[in-house]
Amino acid sequence: MPKPTVLFYESNYFRFYGAARVLVWLMQRLERIHPVFVAPGEGVLPQRAREAGIETVILPAAGMWRRAEGKRGRLGKAYKALAAPALALHARDLARLARERGAIGIHANSTRAAIIAGPAAQMAGVPMWWHLRRERPMAVNERIAYTFSEWVICISQAVARRLGNPPKATVIHDGIPEDRIDPNASGQALKRRLGWDDDTLVVGAVASLAPNKRHDMVIRTALALADAFPQVRFLIAGHRPAGAPASYEARLHALARPLEERGRLVFLGWVEHVSEVFAAMDVFLFPSDNEGLGLVAIEAMHMGVPVVRTATAGAEDMIEDGRTGFIVPVGDQTLLTQRVRMLLEDADLRRRIGRAGQEVARREFTARRMADRIERLMLG
Repeated sequence: MPKPTVLFYESNYFRFYGAARVLVWLMQRLERIHPVFVAPGEGVLPQRAREAGIETVILPAAGMWRRAEGKRGRLGKAYKALAAPALALHARDLARLARERGAIGIHANSTRAAIIAGPAAQMAGVPMWWHLRRERPMAVNERIAYTFSEWVICISQAVARRLGNPPKATVIHDGIPEDRIDPNASGQALKRRLGWDDDTLVVGAVASLAPNKRHDMVIRTALALADAFPQVRFLIAGHRPAGAPASYEARLHALARPLEERGRLVFLGWVEHVSEVFAAMDVFLFPSDNEGLGLVAIEAMHMGVPVVRTATAGAEDMIEDGRTGFIVPVGDQTLLTQRVRMLLEDADLRRRIGRAGQEVARREFTARRMADRIERLMLG
């Protein structure tokens, strides 16, 4: 008997960011559903979906709406206003595809996707499941997406709370694939490449070089602690994503210059194999101003690295403060530095918190668990 089909629609097909990566992990692990990934154009996400063995359909959108994709600010708003008729036609085409494939529903991986998938699902007479990943207050587009949704899949308790915890909101955490993290990875090779001793203590952060990630707080922590802990080195892994201001990266290097000149802090840039980076770390910092969950912090926990993060969405889901990690208020530089100092001064505390966090990550934040729960939701 053939598996029921679900269309997984994403309009942000030209980027491969955290939510897109999780979508591919999800589709790969569905056992009782046949996933069909649908995008309005060719790009990195359709390419990655095909590489993962996912059936992929390109459903071309009309020119004006295609041109609106990826544009921001006033220009983006103007394009999107002009593209409304094209959006309606694209939703009609998506509904037709759902009927042709006998799909039991459509999954929308973002708010923008839900604006198209919602009307399409209604026209096709099937449910739409909307994956909501942001904590910020509800905007007009999100209110529209909500009205079309049978279920809203929220990635953290905070995201669900901003909806008012309605009956059709359910919390299903993003999860990490088993093969994404290598718990046996060694950080020694990385330390040697950087010219550090094997017993060097490392405090690090992994995040794209975007202002909301607050790398400046990582650098200020390093500036405050470098003299007190001469055996400690600091690293920042990540690159500047499309659309992020180059001036932000320049400001970070200017702030970090005294540490870079002394070899105390290194910018690694983009890294493909994160396990090696996490394996080199003794403390992981995640001081973002806003998040939906914080996937990279989960990766660090899977590797047994103690995490100090800000109280953005997802913090309460993954960390019991003082037992499985540390949570500090958003923007609280003083407390962030104090928590790092505590961990650097106490090897037993680092081990204890790292192990406790790893247990939580392995139990609650796996791609297998995420896929099982979403599959049960879709199959009713």
